[in-house]
Amino acid sequence: MNYPIKDMTDITAKDLGIPLDEEGKLRLKIKDYVHELTEEELLTEMNDQLDVRGSVRNALLRKAQKEILSGLKRGRRRMDEEAAEVFDLNVLIWFADKALNGKHEEYLTK
Repeated sequence: MNYPIKDMTDITAKDLGIPLDEEGKLRLKIKDYVHELTEEELLTEMNDQLDVRGSVRNALLRKAQKEILSGLKRGRRRMDEEAAEVFDLNVLIWFADKALNGKHEEYLTK
């Protein structure tokens, strides 16, 4: 796989070296928090990020990182439903960027 990825045509989680469970889900770990995503969610977000202009994408990533750090500090379990959905979306945005740049493997659970 050549990084950074510029074209998502025919790319799968297997191509990225991401192990999936029987339900097609992957797990990633950020500090002490384990997050679960589907292959479809990840690949769709990666494709969407390639459609966004670089400066806008960088701004979204900075915002996502701030939200994730804030959420980790507060604790996912203490969030209301809306805050938890925002946190989950930001984790997806952040991890998709990591996968596009080939820096995702260190966050995968074994």
